Amino acid sequence: MRGESRSLDDFPIREGEPEPLASSPAAEESFASRRTPGAVASLAARGSAAAADAAAVLLIGALAILGARAATGRSPHLSGAGWVIAFLVLLSLCATVPALILFGKTLGMAIAEITTHSDDTGARVPAGAALRRWLGTLATAATGGLALLWTARSPDAPTPADRLSGHPLTLE
Repeated sequence: MRGESRSLDDFPIREGEPEPLASSPAAEESFASRRTPGAVASLAARGSAAAADAAAVLLIGALAILGARAATGRSPHLSGAGWVIAFLVLLSLCATVPALILFGKTLGMAIAEITTHSDDTGARVPAGAALRRWLGTLATAATGGLALLWTARSPDAPTPADRLSGHPLTLE
C-alpha cells in the first residue's frame, strides 16, 4: 500500500492541517460581491427571507387552528377556509409591519442577513413605507412571483415591494 494513492487522503479528519480548497478568482470575486454590506440583496436571499416569514406565519396559524380545535372539540370545516385565509393575511400584516417599523427587518430578513436600506435615521422604516412593502410583497405572492420577471433581468433592479416602499433591501 505504500506509494499508492489512498482514496481518503482528502478526508477532513486526519493528522495535520487541512489544505485549502482551490477556487477560481472569479468565484471569490462573486462571493465577495454578494457579501458586501450595503449591496443590493439578491433574489435568492429575498426568497429565503420570504420563505422563513411565511413558515412562521403558517406555524402560528396552524397552532391557532389546533388550539381552537382543542378548545371546541370540533374539527374545522371547509366552509371556514375563507376565515383562515383572512386570519393568515392579518397575521402576516402583524408579523411584518411592526417588525419593519421597530427593527428595520422581519424574522426572515434577519435569518437571511438582509435589511431595509437605512438612511442616517437608523434601521427603522416609516409606518407607511412598511405597509407599502408588505403590500408589494403580498402582490408579488398573489401573482405567483410573476411580478419579479422585471427584477430578474438585473440584480440591481428593484422589486415591486422596493418600488412601493422606497426602501430597497440590502445585505447587512
